[in-house]
Amino acid sequence: MVKAGIRTSGRQVWDNIKLWTPSEVTPFLAAKCGAGIVVAMAVTLVLGTPPWSTALVIGAWLGGVGLVTPTARSTASTPLLIGAVGSLVVMIGAITDPVTLIAASAVFAVAMTYIGTLGPNIGATSITIGVVFFLADQVTVGTTPYTAALAVAAGCAIQALLTFLPPYQRWVTDRAHLAGAWRALADEAEELSRNPDAPLTQAAVVTATDQLEHRRALPESIQAARNQIYEIVGAINRVSAARRRLKASESDMAELYGDALKLAAQVLRTYATAITARKSVSPNWDELLRKLGEHPVATATGTIPPEIGGLLRVLHDADGYAARIISGDDEIVSTAAVAHVRDQVREGFHKLRKGMHLSSPTFHHALRHGLVVVSAQAIALFLWPGTHGYWIPLTAWVVLQADYAGTLTRGTSRALGTAAGVAVASGLAIVVPHTTVAVSVMVMFWAMVAYLSRPVSMMLWNAAVGAYTVFQIDLTGVDVEAAAWERVSATLVGAGLALLLYLVTPTWQTKRLGDLLGDLIDSYRDYARMVLDRQAHPSDYDGRLMNDLVDAVRQNRQNVRVATEQAAAEPVGGRLESTDVVGVEDALNRAARALIAINGDTERTDTADIPGIDDFAASIDGVYMRLSALARGERPPSNGYDLEGAVANLNQSLSEGPSATAGRRNVLRWEVENLVEALEDAAVLLSSGSQL
Repeated sequence: MVKAGIRTSGRQVWDNIKLWTPSEVTPFLAAKCGAGIVVAMAVTLVLGTPPWSTALVIGAWLGGVGLVTPTARSTASTPLLIGAVGSLVVMIGAITDPVTLIAASAVFAVAMTYIGTLGPNIGATSITIGVVFFLADQVTVGTTPYTAALAVAAGCAIQALLTFLPPYQRWVTDRAHLAGAWRALADEAEELSRNPDAPLTQAAVVTATDQLEHRRALPESIQAARNQIYEIVGAINRVSAARRRLKASESDMAELYGDALKLAAQVLRTYATAITARKSVSPNWDELLRKLGEHPVATATGTIPPEIGGLLRVLHDADGYAARIISGDDEIVSTAAVAHVRDQVREGFHKLRKGMHLSSPTFHHALRHGLVVVSAQAIALFLWPGTHGYWIPLTAWVVLQADYAGTLTRGTSRALGTAAGVAVASGLAIVVPHTTVAVSVMVMFWAMVAYLSRPVSMMLWNAAVGAYTVFQIDLTGVDVEAAAWERVSATLVGAGLALLLYLVTPTWQTKRLGDLLGDLIDSYRDYARMVLDRQAHPSDYDGRLMNDLVDAVRQNRQNVRVATEQAAAEPVGGRLESTDVVGVEDALNRAARALIAINGDTERTDTADIPGIDDFAASIDGVYMRLSALARGERPPSNGYDLEGAVANLNQSLSEGPSATAGRRNVLRWEVENLVEALEDAAVLLSSGSQL
C-alpha cells in the first residue's frame, strides 16, 4: 500500500539539502586538521613527491575527517584508530584478484557495519575506515601495499599529533554531551511550565548518560555533573507534579511553579553555554531569587514551596560543577585501562551476539550493506568502462543507511553536492596553473572548506569533498576533467544502487512500529512496577535500578520517535501508521507523568509502607501487558484482573493511615485517576474501542 510518505520523504530530502547550522562549526579543530594536510603535503614536496605521497595525504585527510565528524571524539585516539585499522584495510583492499576482492568486500562490509552499531563513535570511525578500503587501489599506485599502509598510518599519526596543539580538545566531546543534556532538560522544564503533560526528555539525556558512563577517565566535575542529571530530572518533575495537582482556583500558585520551571530552563541553558565555551557565565542568583521572592504567593506566605526549594538546591549544585568544569583544574577520575577494555569488549561482544540473527534489524542492515557493496564492486570491476569505478562502491558504502529516509536524503545530497563540487572545481582547474604548488594550494583550500563545513551542511561538505578530489587527482597527473566527470557518474550510480537495493531488501520502519511500541510499553511496565512497589515498600527501593529503568524508558521512547519520523517518509503502509503511534505515545506519556508525580513525591527518608497498593500494582501490570500485546498485534491475555475494583479498594485503603504517609496518600489518590484514564485512552487507540 503506497501512502503519503512519498511527499514526506521529498520534503525531508529538501530539508536536508538546505540544512545549514553555522553554530556547529569548530574552526580551531578544522584549522588543526587543515594543518595536518599542509604538513603531509609539505613532507611529500620536500622528499620529491615519492610514490607513497598519495597514501600519506589521504591518511592525513581521513584522519581529519574522523576528527571533525560530529559523533566522533576529537582526540588523538580517533585518527590513531583510523590509521591502525586503516593500514590493515589498505592491504586487504589492494587484493588484485577480482573474485577474491569481491569476497573480501562482502566480509568487510558486513563486519564493519555490524560492529559500527555498537555506538556512534565506533559507527563514525567504521565509515571512515571503509573509505580507506575502497581507496586502497589508488593509494597503492606505484608502491607496495605495505608501504602504502604505513603511509596511511603516518598521515593519521600527523593528525593525532596536532590534536595536542592548543586549544586542547581532550574533554570537548564530554562537555558537549553534558551541555546537550542540560539543554534538553532546559527545554523540558520550559515546556512543562506551559504544559504539565509535556513529553519526557529526549535523546540528548540518554546519549549523555550513556556516553559519559562508558568513559575510562573523566574530570571529577564532569562525572559528578553526569550523576546529578537524575537529581535535576527528579527536581523538575517534583515541581511539575505539584503544579499538576493544583486546583483551577489556585492560579497564582500555578504561576509560581511555572516561573520556577522557567528559571530552571534559563539557568541550565546558561550552564550549557558556559561549559561549551569554557567561559564563566554564572547566573545572577540574587536577582533570580529576588524575582521568585516577590511573587504574590511567596510574599503572602513568607516561604517558597519545598518543591521549588529542592529545585533551586540542585541547580545551585550544578552551578558549582559548571564552575569546576570551566576552570579545568579538576582531578581526573579513571579506571584501570585493562579492566576498562575488558568490560567494554565483554559488553560489546554480548550486544553483538544478542543481535546476530536474521530478524535483528541491525544484522539485517549489515547483510544488506554487504550485498550493496558486493554489487557495487562487481559493477566497478567488470562493467564500468572507466578507470575510476571505485567511486561506485565507495559511494554506496557511505550512502546506504539503516532506514529508507536516511538513504534517500544522504544519497540525494551526496549526488547533488558532488556534482556541484566537481563542476566548480573543473571550472577552476581550467584557469589554475597546473603546477605542483598551485594545485597543492587548491587541495589544501578545499580540504579546509570540507573540514569547516562537515558539521554545518552536508551539501557543502559533499561539494567540498568533490572539489578536493578533483585537485587531488590533478596532482597525480590524470586528466582532471575526464576523471572529475567520471566521478560524478560513478557517484550517481553508487547512490542509485544503494537506494535500489534498499528497496529490494528493505527494513521498513512502518512494519516495526508495533514491536518498538511494545518495547516502550514493556519498559513503562517495569517503571510502573518499581514506582508502585516503592510506595508499598519504600525500604526495598533501589535508586540505581530506578535510574536504569528510566534510561530504558527514554531509550525506547527515542527509538519509537525516530522510527515514527522515518515511517512517515516511507512509501508503504502497515498495521500501525505513524499517526496511530503518536496518539498512543501521547496517552502513555500522560500515564508516565502520573507515575513520575507519584515517585517524585517520595523522599529517601520515607520508610512507612502504604497498604493496599500491591493488588492495584498487579492490575496495572496486567494492563501494560495487554497494551504490549495489542501493540505487537498479538492476542492479548485475558483480563485476569479487576482494575475498577482494584482502584476502589486502593482509594478505600488510602483514606486511612498514619500522618507520616498522608502526603504520599494524597498524591496517590490524585494521580491514580490520571494514570488509569491515560491507560484507558491508550487501550482505546490500540484496540479500536475495546476497554481495559
